[in-house]
Amino acid sequence: MKVLANFEDNHKIPSNSAIDSILGGGFEKGTITQIFGPPSSGKSNITLTLAVNVAKNNRKAIYIDTEGGISIDRIKQISGSDFPRVANNIIVFEPTTFLEQNDNLRSIDVWLRKNHEDVDLLVLDSAVALYRVDDMKSAKLNKELGKQMGILSKIARTYDIAVVLTNQIYNAFDDEGNNDIRAVGGTILQYWSKVILQLERGEEINQRTATLIRHRSIPEGRKAIFSITSEGII
Repeated sequence: MKVLANFEDNHKIPSNSAIDSILGGGFEKGTITQIFGPPSSGKSNITLTLAVNVAKNNRKAIYIDTEGGISIDRIKQISGSDFPRVANNIIVFEPTTFLEQNDNLRSIDVWLRKNHEDVDLLVLDSAVALYRVDDMKSAKLNKELGKQMGILSKIARTYDIAVVLTNQIYNAFDDEGNNDIRAVGGTILQYWSKVILQLERGEEINQRTATLIRHRSIPEGRKAIFSITSEGII
């Protein structure tokens, strides 16, 4: 039990891009942030940039790559001359099944009990890639997804870590027959994610738009235009 006076504002991890302006300075520690959007909309570029920013400050980032798409060359581009230090501060997991993803999260939770003081960030990129290809029945899949989100929420709150997960989209139709873009995982991911960002491609090649869909203290609907560059995002 704590009195309100003992609560502190959660520290934030900056992306050093325009996205920070709609998040009150950066990605919040102690909570789950979901980033969803179509392929090549910038989701992984954001999470890699966050991981590098944390690692440059001699803090640890845990990166769970479920799609086998983590690029060492891209990390080198973002890190620049700091790459040797960055490489030693990013811990990578590469599950190949949804159950293995679950096992990785449980292992991380146990490891953090004694090693959390140096960790600022946990990335799950993406939360649903293996969920979508698993052959378990949907009810069991949803139950497992809910358990995984519960573990991530516990990690975020117990150890004051920023948990950032990426998510994919699918097209659905509303009651009037209009095309409606939705995030995979439905209400499960929506319930556990206290901050939600939607990404869209911009008019220019490397331009993207981020829209704030949910936040605990900032009005939804705020937008930021950011660009993907050779050195990360701006």
